[in-house]
Amino acid sequence: MKHNVASMDVSVSAATFSSFLKCSRKGYFLSRNISAPSAHFSDMEGRLLALYKAEATGRLGDRLPVLTNFRDVTRASLATVPGVDCTTAVYRVSGQASRYDVARNRTSTDAEGPIPVMFSPWDKPELIDSLLICFGAIALAQVSDIWASAGMLIYGTGYRRKLVKTNQYFAQVYPVLETVRKAHEADVAPPVVLNSHCSTCDFQSQCRQLAIDHDDLTLLRGMTEKERSKIKRKGISTITQLSYSYRPRRRRRKRSADEISTSGPGRPVTVARNDQALRALAIKKQQAHIQRAPSLRIEGTPVVLDVEGMPDRDFYYLIGLRFTEGNKQVQKSFWANGPEGERDIWQECLRTLQLTNKPQIVSYGAYELRFLRRMQARYGGADKYVERLLATAINLVDCLYGKIYFPTYSNSLKEIGRYLGIEWAWLLASGSAAPLMRRTWELGGHETFKRDLIAYNIDDCRAAEKVMQTVVQICQGASPLNLVDVRSLEVGFQHPIGKFDGALPDFEKINGAAYWDYQRTKVYVRTSKAIRKSVGGRSLPQAKGSVDRHVVVGDAPPKCRRCGANQFWAYRRDSSHVVYDLKFTRRGIKRATVQYHYGKHICSACRCEMTTYQPPPSQYGPNLRAFLVYLVIELRLSYRTACAHVLSLFDVRVPTSIAQEIKSEFALRYQPTYKQILRELANGALIHADETRGVVNGRGHYVWVFTNLTSVAYVYAKSRDRAVLDELLAGFKGVLVSDFYAAYDGVPCPQQKCLIHLMRDINEDLHKNPFDEGLRDIATHFGALLRDIVATIDAHGLKAWHMRKHTKAAERFLEHVRTLKCEAEIGLALQKRIVKNEDKLFTFLHYDGVPWNNNNAEHAVRAFTRLRNVIGTSTPKGHRDYATLLSIQQTLHYRGGGLLEFLRSGRMEIA
Repeated sequence: MKHNVASMDVSVSAATFSSFLKCSRKGYFLSRNISAPSAHFSDMEGRLLALYKAEATGRLGDRLPVLTNFRDVTRASLATVPGVDCTTAVYRVSGQASRYDVARNRTSTDAEGPIPVMFSPWDKPELIDSLLICFGAIALAQVSDIWASAGMLIYGTGYRRKLVKTNQYFAQVYPVLETVRKAHEADVAPPVVLNSHCSTCDFQSQCRQLAIDHDDLTLLRGMTEKERSKIKRKGISTITQLSYSYRPRRRRRKRSADEISTSGPGRPVTVARNDQALRALAIKKQQAHIQRAPSLRIEGTPVVLDVEGMPDRDFYYLIGLRFTEGNKQVQKSFWANGPEGERDIWQECLRTLQLTNKPQIVSYGAYELRFLRRMQARYGGADKYVERLLATAINLVDCLYGKIYFPTYSNSLKEIGRYLGIEWAWLLASGSAAPLMRRTWELGGHETFKRDLIAYNIDDCRAAEKVMQTVVQICQGASPLNLVDVRSLEVGFQHPIGKFDGALPDFEKINGAAYWDYQRTKVYVRTSKAIRKSVGGRSLPQAKGSVDRHVVVGDAPPKCRRCGANQFWAYRRDSSHVVYDLKFTRRGIKRATVQYHYGKHICSACRCEMTTYQPPPSQYGPNLRAFLVYLVIELRLSYRTACAHVLSLFDVRVPTSIAQEIKSEFALRYQPTYKQILRELANGALIHADETRGVVNGRGHYVWVFTNLTSVAYVYAKSRDRAVLDELLAGFKGVLVSDFYAAYDGVPCPQQKCLIHLMRDINEDLHKNPFDEGLRDIATHFGALLRDIVATIDAHGLKAWHMRKHTKAAERFLEHVRTLKCEAEIGLALQKRIVKNEDKLFTFLHYDGVPWNNNNAEHAVRAFTRLRNVIGTSTPKGHRDYATLLSIQQTLHYRGGGLLEFLRSGRMEIA
C-alpha cells in the first residue's frame, strides 16, 4: 500500500544530503533508512572522518572553535555555541513551505551565531565540501533564524582552514533539497543510473544487479548521458536493443599518395573509435569481437608495471612489478609510508629494472607512463635509460581500444580480467576505493589495510599480464577465445537499381518480366483497351529531324595543295554532312538543320585527295550547344532531362554523353573569363566568403564561394583548410565578410563577421535556455544596438559617415560583455565568442559599402546547392567545370545579364 507522505515532514541529514549530491537513488535509500547489502565503505568513510577530526582537533587546539553536535543546538544556547559540526546537521523539509522558510532565514541579521564547520581529509577541497557547509548553514538557520554568512573548512594533511561564503552556494543547494522533497513525495526509488561514485558505494552490488536484470544502458561506462539520451530518442532503451543497431562500417578505399599528402601531416587515415553498438553485440553474443587486428611487439622482457597514488597530493606510494626471469615468476612491491619515501621506492624500482634483461614496460592505461615521466622530472638520474623505457613501453588500452571488444561492459582492467579468469582477493577492489583505504591507514587504520592494498596491486599486475598474453595470442592467431571477426558481419553494398545479378537463370527471367516497359507493352495491353490504344498508336520520336536547307559546295579546287597541278578526277560526288542548330528570332526559337553536299577529288598528278568543304568536328551547331549549357547551368536540368527537352521541342536527339562533352568544352573555353573574375575579386575592396560541401565519388569535398556586389566565383577544393584562402586572397587588402569559421581569421586584412549568423545562434540558444540570465543580458544589449544600426542603414545606406555615430555604442556593448559575470555554460560560451571576435564584429561601421551580414555569399551558396541537388555525385573535373560555368552565370545574373545571350555572342569578357 502506498503511503500518503505529501503532508509528512522529511528530516534530511548531512549524510543523506551528501548522498543525493552523488546519487539520487542512494540518497533516497538513506532517507528511508533502507540498509545497504554491505557497510564496508560507509564504515571506512566514518572511521576516516572520525580519525581526521580527532587529529585535527589535537593539532589546531585553540585555533579551532569548540564544536557542538547539531542536535544539542537550541535557540537558548546559541550565545554559548561557537561552532556546529556540519556532519551532524539535520534539515526538515515540509512540503512547498520549505522554500519560503529558507529564503526568510537568508535575510541579513545583526545577530551573531555559531559558525558551521566541515572536515575533509583530502588535500584538494571539492565542491561537495562547500555545499555541505552551506547545507549546515541552512539547517542552522531553520532552528535559530540566524543565517551564517560564512563557514569553515578544515582540510588536508596540513589541517588548513578555508573560509567558505555560504551565500555563493545557496543556488546550488536549494535544487538538491527540492529533489529530496520530490523523491519523498513520490515514494518511489529513482531509476538506476550507474556513475563513477558506484565504485565506493555500499549499494553497488544491488544497483548493478538491478541494471543487469533490466539490461540498462548505464552499464556501458563509456557512454555519456548525452549519447544515452540520443539513443533513447530512437526507442532504444536496453543493451540488447542497441546490439541490433550495429552496422559494419564500409571499408574506405585506399587513398593515393597525393591524397595523403594533401590531408596534412600527422593525420591518420583511420581513427580508432569506441563503437558502443558493437560492444553491445559482443555482450549479447558473449563473444569477443575484433574490429581491427591489434599490433603488439614484445622485443625484450615484458615487465608489467602497476602504480598506486594519492591524486589529491600528487604522491605515489606503491609500485608493483611482475615479470618472468628464466622459468621463475618474479613479483616486486615497493611501499612508501609517506611522500618522503617516494624517492626511495622509485630508486628501488629503477635498480630492479636495470638488473632485468632488456625490460619492456607493459601497463594498462597511461597512468603508469605518466608516473615514469614525473619520476624522471622530479628525481633525475638514468635519464636516457628512462627515455628508452618510455620509447618501448606498451599501453594495453591502446591495443584494445576500438580494436578488440570483449563481452564486458567496459574496457576496465577489473571487468576484462575477470572475463579472462583473474579474481581479486579484495572483492570491492577499484582505483577509486584505494585512496580511501590508504588515507584511513595513514590516520591510524589497521595494518590489514596495507596488506589489502599490496595484494590489490599484485592482482592488478596479474590481470594486466593475462591481458597482455591474450593480446599476443590474438596477434599470433592462436587465441583460445571464441573470437568473431567483424569483417565476417559485413554485407556488400546492394544497389536497389541497376543490372540485376541473378543467382539462378529463372530469377533473371522473372526480374526482366517485372520492368515497367515490359509489363506495359506485353501484359497491360492485353488487359486494358485504353493502354492498348495508347501503346499501339504511339509513334517513337525520330532520331534526327528532317533537313530544313540544303547547301551544295563548289566543284573541284583550282589547284592541288601538294603539287600545284590543276587536273582532278572526281571519285565521290554524293558526300554530305548535316549540322543541327537553332535559329533565334524575335518571336522565338526554331530548328535550323542544314545539309552540306560536297564532292571529293583526286589530283591526277600526285594522287592527293582533296575537297572544298571541311566538315566541323561536331554535328551540333553553336546555338544548340549554347542552349544545352543554358538548360544545365541556368535552368538546373539534368543531362537526361535537357536532352529530352531538346528532342521534344526541336526533334533533335542529343546523347547525354555528348551533352557532358559540350559542357566540358564550354568550361575550358571560358577559363580566361573565370580567372578574370577571380582577379577582379582579389583586387577589389570587398569579398564575401563562404563554403559548402560537394559530393565527389561518394566523398565530401568542398566548393568555396567568393563574391562581392557584382561578381561571383566558385572554387573547388579537396578540403576545408585555409590553403584555398592563402592562394586566392594573397595580397587582398579589402574587407573580408565571413561567418565564424576559424580558417578566415588567418587572412591578413580587415574582417567583418556576419552578425546574422551571431543573432541566429543567440536566438536558438535563448529558445533552449530561456532562464540563462547572462545569455539574455547579452542578447538584449546586442538586439538593441543592432536595431539602431539597421535603422540608420535603412535611412542612409551603407555610408560610414552616418554609421560612425554608433561606434561608441558598439564599444560600450563590447565592454559590457567583457565585464559581465556569466555563470551558465551557454552564456559563458557566447561571452568568450564575442570577446574573441570583438575586433571583427563592427568593422562595417568604418567603411562605405561594407554590409553587416554575409547574405551575399549565402545567396551564391544557395545557387550552387540547387545545382548540386541536380548533378548529385560528380568527379573533381566535373565539379571544376560546374564551378567555372556557374561563376559566369551568377556574375552575369548579378550584373543584369543572361547566360544564353552571353554564350551565343561569343564574347569572352563580361561587361
